[in-house]
Amino acid sequence: MVTIRKAISNDGAELVKLFSALDQETEFMLMEPGERKLSVGEQVEIINASSNSKSKVLFVASEENVIVGFLGGSGGTTNKNKHSIHIAMGILAPFWSKGIGSQLLQTFIAWATENQFHRIELTVIENNTRARSLYKNTGFETEGIKRDSLKVDGHYVNEHYMAKLV
Repeated sequence: MVTIRKAISNDGAELVKLFSALDQETEFMLMEPGERKLSVGEQVEIINASSNSKSKVLFVASEENVIVGFLGGSGGTTNKNKHSIHIAMGILAPFWSKGIGSQLLQTFIAWATENQFHRIELTVIENNTRARSLYKNTGFETEGIKRDSLKVDGHYVNEHYMAKLV
């Protein structure tokens, strides 16, 4: 059974392992294998900064006390954009198609609503059809395409800019 909860400082080492594994197993994460240089101490600082924040949050999905996915959000910091929050999410491949992404998103949407966010936005690589379908089924709409936004394995790829109003 998977549990969705806010990250706590004791999750630092597990999250560093998770991010490294995600970077290794899929081209859909922003960073390539070995590119992420995040120490456990730095990850703990990120967790602590988000734990009491109204504009940042980090949720984890765990199964039998092992973190298998995350969803993080960082909101705007000015009067004009503090109603918007940008999210990123990743789930280990063996846990795909088990409803974890939907659970993370629903938990996050409830948190965002409670914290008076009006707009949730994200980018997703065009050929990540599984994630695009999940976001669409959760009410996100494509607002535009960022052409040649990223270079993956020597090839330029497009990203879809998606958002949901809550």
